[in-house]
Amino acid sequence: MNGPIPRPNAVTRRSFLSRAGALALAVPAAGALAACAQSTQLGVTGDGEQNADAFTAANIDWQAEKGTTLILGAEQHPWITAVRPYLAQFRKLTGITLQIQVSGEDQYVAKMPITLAGKSGTPDVYMVWSYGQAVESGWLEPLDGYLNDPTLTDAAWYDQADVFTTARDYVRRADGSTYGVAITAEAQVTFYRQDVVTDPASLADFDGFHDAARRAGESGKTAAGVALRGKPTADAIAWPAAGYVFSYGGYLVDPGGGLALDSPQAAAGVQKYADIVKSACPKGVSTWSWLEITTAMQQSQVAMLQDSSNASIDLRDTKKSRFPDLIRAAAFPAHDGVSKPNIFHWIMGINARSKHKRAAWLFLLWATSRPGAAQIAASGGTPPRVSAWQDPRFRASFGTDAADAALASLLRADSRPITLAWMHPQWPRIGDAFARAVNSVFTSDRSAQSALGEARRTLKGVL
Repeated sequence: MNGPIPRPNAVTRRSFLSRAGALALAVPAAGALAACAQSTQLGVTGDGEQNADAFTAANIDWQAEKGTTLILGAEQHPWITAVRPYLAQFRKLTGITLQIQVSGEDQYVAKMPITLAGKSGTPDVYMVWSYGQAVESGWLEPLDGYLNDPTLTDAAWYDQADVFTTARDYVRRADGSTYGVAITAEAQVTFYRQDVVTDPASLADFDGFHDAARRAGESGKTAAGVALRGKPTADAIAWPAAGYVFSYGGYLVDPGGGLALDSPQAAAGVQKYADIVKSACPKGVSTWSWLEITTAMQQSQVAMLQDSSNASIDLRDTKKSRFPDLIRAAAFPAHDGVSKPNIFHWIMGINARSKHKRAAWLFLLWATSRPGAAQIAASGGTPPRVSAWQDPRFRASFGTDAADAALASLLRADSRPITLAWMHPQWPRIGDAFARAVNSVFTSDRSAQSALGEARRTLKGVL
């Protein structure tokens, strides 16, 4: 959330969650969604032994790299926790031993560019933080040859159509090439306490959401109306504020490749975000990121939280939240009938210098396939597949309202404004400049137009 997503700070939404959460946005009837993909339901066990037939049915030589040892580079993340119970299954299926090297998020993000720039052949497969940078630097193996080779991939079994369009767009470069596969899915949503916000229909547009947040803060039941990120970095405020920009019709990087930070549409979105922060958020929110806003909602300091859907499970956790049974999810607001919440997909790719690329590809196939996604979803992950989000076990553990809402959002999301920004090789610099500008609008008397104009000038020469 994040947030890829902009890189969160030391303790973040991804490292904070012990289990992956889900997404939440208003949704059509479940029956309508069922037509989008077949349901994948497996008898998942701790070691995955009962699921073996789902993989051996594929026309894939799983034993082609038997005896190989793979190194997976990862940060602490719920997806890694969710996949671990099934590694014995992968080893039995393929004869490949997978060793996971896990680092804390800040350490991982700082270490991986140095490792890869040093031309190391390990890790063989890794979680990709800055996709655009990794591709431009030659750190990722192109995957189209693997995906399109019938001797390496059983296309019918793998079923790319089951993968969210946003997830496929996320890894597809402007020239159509692919260098990674998405492993998670999340989107920007609104969570609220139903005893404080009694009219969820009012949350459908930004003005209604703003008014509901003010009234919630005046209800006496919470200290403030809503928690929003305020920390002025690309790994914090940039992601949620961008959803406002997109919904107001703006871009951060436009389709022509130019900076669009200070367009009238972007400024209008940022101004609305700042106005809500100033009038309805807790004091001190200007330094808050994922951990702080989530904790505020769990401790009932606020009546609403608007951020990544990955908060769902923890907000409803009886051991963490004061009022878990009162938490509900609503669609991200719309402006003039248009809602474009930000989304995020973590990406995994193969090290271009790995000596075990085919073995790495077998791991990616196994983990991101329909049956692989179903397993990971059952263990608390949020795979980018329609079938996984429809699975009854996933929906029950995650919250039916949140799962339905998120699924609808991901099915209709416009990934273009997101990928243009987050996949840009210079995103860290662009994101930081944007984040500082947004923060300055609610910590000073500056207008959004003025702050964003200055941010654009500081980036002169970047694009």
